[in-house]
Amino acid sequence: MAVMEIAVEIGTGFTSIYLPGNGIVLREPTVIAFLGDPRAKRVQAVGVQAEKMIGKTPERTAIVEPVADGVIVHADACGLLLREFIKKILPQNYVFFPRIKAIVGIPTGLSLAERTAYEDVCRAAGIADVTMVENVLLAGVGLDLPIRSACGGVVVNIGAGATEIAAMSLAGVVSGCGVTIGGKMMDKALADFIAGKYDLKVGEITARKVKDAIGSLFANDTSEMGVSGRNITTKNTGSAYVTAADVCEVVKPYYARIADAVESIINMCPPEIVGEIDNRGIYVVGGGSKILGLEQMFAERLGVGVHTVEEPSYCVILGAGKLLGDKELLQEILLQK
Repeated sequence: MAVMEIAVEIGTGFTSIYLPGNGIVLREPTVIAFLGDPRAKRVQAVGVQAEKMIGKTPERTAIVEPVADGVIVHADACGLLLREFIKKILPQNYVFFPRIKAIVGIPTGLSLAERTAYEDVCRAAGIADVTMVENVLLAGVGLDLPIRSACGGVVVNIGAGATEIAAMSLAGVVSGCGVTIGGKMMDKALADFIAGKYDLKVGEITARKVKDAIGSLFANDTSEMGVSGRNITTKNTGSAYVTAADVCEVVKPYYARIADAVESIINMCPPEIVGEIDNRGIYVVGGGSKILGLEQMFAERLGVGVHTVEEPSYCVILGAGKLLGDKELLQEILLQK
């Protein structure tokens, strides 16, 4: 039987798959649509096509987002979704499902039951051999940080459902945690804010587009964006111009809480590692790191240098892909678990 090695990241917002020699071959929303009762497992659409159906489905179509706050909450749906994604990357003329070995990114601080859920989902998707590695370590590998050294660096991964923070040393996590603050929480809060201030009801997808387009942590940013929705009072179609200052007012408290969590993790590190962090700074990845002003805000609150990267959403899956080709480093990481 043919053997296929892949790397997988199952995120609240997106699921990504990496194939050696081809790079990232799939990155689609972690969304699945069922025809009728989801328990009947009649899959209608997945990924991009399923996301387009949100808010527009007839009564007999059910939309499921199987990952929330960074962890799997609907294991059956997630297994079906991942299996459909894997089918998308197989050769069109395949006859037999290959034996699949995968490195799978998981959130920091999972309980035994939550880790088991990831294993069950992968096996339901047809993955025969599962190796789980924490997302923050994968991000460190993706960033080419010296994670084998006595101070491998501090990574803050701000995802759609949660934020993971870890100080790494000798291919392991010295101090780390996960907090349930992510992009989706901010999107919902922004949609609620727009409803309250502009009497306009918009969906979370629209709120996310606003945040991505004009989001800023600078209170004096003058950018603005027109949005359409339903006027709450008249029930008719309405519109408004949302400003960057609006977005800042909503999201800045969430980023402040993330900064507080980072400070707590740094304070729990041994003094020798804290000294190295002062010299090297911290690295912020994930979709939530793309907002303007993040580096300045975190640097002011934490008193250390803050580094962001050009493609922060891909650091975890690229790190997992690198580990597929570096079995020695993978083994060192697994020995620290």
